[in-house]
Amino acid sequence: MSRISRRMFVAGVVAGAAAAIYSLIEAHRMIVTRLRLGLGAKTAFLVDTHIHGMGPVEKQVLEILGEERPRIILHGGDVIDEFTGSLDQVKLYLSSMEADEKYAVLGNHDYWCAGTRKLMQILEECGFKVLRDEVVESGIGRILGVDWRDDRRYAFGGRRADIILAHDPNVALYAHDAGMILAGHTHGGVMFGPFTIFTNSAYTRGLYDLGDTLLYVSRGLGSIIPLRPTSPLELVILD
Repeated sequence: MSRISRRMFVAGVVAGAAAAIYSLIEAHRMIVTRLRLGLGAKTAFLVDTHIHGMGPVEKQVLEILGEERPRIILHGGDVIDEFTGSLDQVKLYLSSMEADEKYAVLGNHDYWCAGTRKLMQILEECGFKVLRDEVVESGIGRILGVDWRDDRRYAFGGRRADIILAHDPNVALYAHDAGMILAGHTHGGVMFGPFTIFTNSAYTRGLYDLGDTLLYVSRGLGSIIPLRPTSPLELVILD
C-alpha cells in the first residue's frame, strides 16, 4: 500500500510540474485574433496587460502593433496591478503605441492598486482618452466606455453606442442592442477541450452571438502571476 502511495505521490509531483511548466509557457505565447466586422478602420484591442515592466511580451506587442499600424487602439483595463513597480515603464510602453485615436477604460486591478490617479494621468499623457461611463464619437462610431464596478452590476441610462468597451464581460448581461462589446477580465479561464473548468464571469473567452449584440472576450496580454493554464496571450485586431 505504501508503495502505491509513493507512486501516486511521484506521479502527482510530475503532473503538477508539467502543468506548471505548460502554464508558464502559455503565459508568454501570443496569438493574434482577427475579427472582420466592417468597422472601416483597423482597430487593435488590448486588455489585461498587467504591466510590470518592458519585458519580452511588451516588446512583442509593440512589434505587432508596428506591423499592423492600427488607426485606433482600445484598451479594456487592468493596465497595471498591485505588483506593478515604477510607472515610468508603464508610460514608456503606452507612449510607444502609435495610433490616430486611443481609448481606455479601467479594470478592477487598476482600482485595487494604489496608483489609479497616476495611471489615469499617464494614460492621458500617452494619448489615451479614459472613458468612465461616457460616450465618444470615434472613427469606428460611437464608443461607450464602461467603468468597472465591484458589484458587477451595470446600468446604461438609455445611452446607445456602436461599440461598448468594458473590462467586465458581465456587462453583456445588462447591455442590449449594443452592436459590439469588447471585454476581458477572465484571462480566458481554464478550459479542457470545449468544457469550462474555471471562469470568473458569465462569459469566458472568444466570440458570443447574443442575438442583438456580439461580445468578444479576449484572453488578454498579461496576468498578475505568469501562470495561464490553457490560455495563451491574445491581441485582437478588428477591421
